[in-house]
Amino acid sequence: MRNEPLLRVVSRPPALAHVFEQRRRMTAENDTNDANEPERTHNGTARATSTLSEPDSAAIDILIEHGFDLAAATNAHPALAARLAAAHQLFGRLDSYETEPVDESLVDLTLARIAREDENAASRMRLEPSALPKLGSGRWHDFIAIACAAILLVSIGAPIFAWMSGRNADLRCSENLRQLGAGIAAYHGDHRSMPMQASLLPDLTSLGGWQNYRNGKHLSSLVDGQYCSAGCTACGNDTTGEGYAYQVPNSTASFAWAGGFRAPAVADRNPVIDLMRRGRSVGTFSMNSPEHGGRGQNLLFTDGSVEFVATPVLVLPASAHLASHSENIWIPMDRSRLEDGVDAPAEWIGFDIFLMQ
Repeated sequence: MRNEPLLRVVSRPPALAHVFEQRRRMTAENDTNDANEPERTHNGTARATSTLSEPDSAAIDILIEHGFDLAAATNAHPALAARLAAAHQLFGRLDSYETEPVDESLVDLTLARIAREDENAASRMRLEPSALPKLGSGRWHDFIAIACAAILLVSIGAPIFAWMSGRNADLRCSENLRQLGAGIAAYHGDHRSMPMQASLLPDLTSLGGWQNYRNGKHLSSLVDGQYCSAGCTACGNDTTGEGYAYQVPNSTASFAWAGGFRAPAVADRNPVIDLMRRGRSVGTFSMNSPEHGGRGQNLLFTDGSVEFVATPVLVLPASAHLASHSENIWIPMDRSRLEDGVDAPAEWIGFDIFLMQ
């Protein structure tokens, strides 16, 4: 049984208790009495201090070691037989003193309290089912609120991130065009003409369609002459390898760059020509270049400036050939000075703004 050791400790023989109590009191009195101030009685006389002699102390210790068995103690120490008998008789008198019986219920109460403490400690380490989130509880409401906040953050953050990425691409492209413009200016200063290759000049009378003419190759002379790096002739977003749309060579192109007339000279890829080369129908001629997600295109002007525009239809200043007017940079103007489609090359007027790759 679990409570048997406790019962044996609580039910110690009364004689042992009195022995330890007597020795404790004697030791306490010896420790607290001042050696220079002997204890006084009520009439002022010194009171003699009683202490056990060394032989008596040894006799008591021997009795305790032998469980107060006088015969066993005497056999072990026959020289102390008289002192052992006297001590045994003294403790026999102490046994006759009345003592309160041990309350057995204290043992049960102590064990019950220990059991409660163990149960409390175990319960603190256990997750009760009631502590788990349930449908309709406040914890589910918090979870739903956090999920909604995350969805809202993604729905707002994704467009912002896409816009920032597109904006960075626009800036990289515009910086590339500035480097290209510096190369054109240097080339024009050396050759007094716009970059072009004579072998690539179009024969408008025999050219069957604009989609068959690769005009962007004129810009390769800038790379060949080391006026700019190899990547300067195309937007970083161009995955087709077609390169920038460049002004189709005509009699006024060189004059426009040298004379300060501000007009577009280079732009992102022409989407109209791009669709025609792919054999697809063109729904509108005012669409934007595909390089920047259809939001617009970067333009390099003849004064070296770069501008991002949201439409290919621009208002151009007056020139020696035309008054100020609106013009679509993607399609050529015919001899009737109309821009109503991509007519045959032989119908081109030859001095308007027409950019193609």
